Amino acid sequence: MALFLLTYGYHETDQRAARREEHLAYLNKLKDDGALVFAGPYEDLTGGAIVLNAESQDAAAALVADDPYTRAEVTKDRYLRQWRLTVGSL
Repeated sequence: MALFLLTYGYHETDQRAARREEHLAYLNKLKDDGALVFAGPYEDLTGGAIVLNAESQDAAAALVADDPYTRAEVTKDRYLRQWRLTVGSL
């Protein structure tokens, strides 16, 4: 398993509020399944970051693609790449 960091911004859309509960339920399911390490928005609420635990870049991308926010085009400027923890612990 490897860690993957997703960063993203938000589109100005009413879909963000409409899909929020579905998005949070999806993230909680990923957490329960061991695929989500942590997630949250930036303090200014212009976007956020998610750290995923996946077998490959393609597997991480599939997790992102299944997120209700991704499907509803709530997020923009998504950037997903493998990430290595060097200092500290999870």
